[in-house]
Amino acid sequence: MKAGFNHSGSQRYKCGECKRAYTPVTKEKGYSQETRMLALRMYVEGSSQRSIARILKISPQSVSNWISDYVSKLPPAPMPQKPKVAELDELYTFLKQKKTRSMS
Repeated sequence: MKAGFNHSGSQRYKCGECKRAYTPVTKEKGYSQETRMLALRMYVEGSSQRSIARILKISPQSVSNWISDYVSKLPPAPMPQKPKVAELDELYTFLKQKKTRSMS
């Protein structure tokens, strides 16, 4: 006889003789790897975490956790070397030599 569902959504049954509850086929708890990778691809493409959660019908916190977990596994970004020559823009010279006066 049926005895409700467990937390992952699998059907539970109860033995008629010993009254013990059991689940013959369990579902994996959580979201599939395809859903996680889709959420990461959407985030890289520029979608916000909340919009990803709305579209995929999942919790925004789950999306945030997946992104944090993925970023923690990435190798560290290379540090840029200091430039040997720096080029200044001409804006500095124009600021000092204003040709028009403001009327006040």
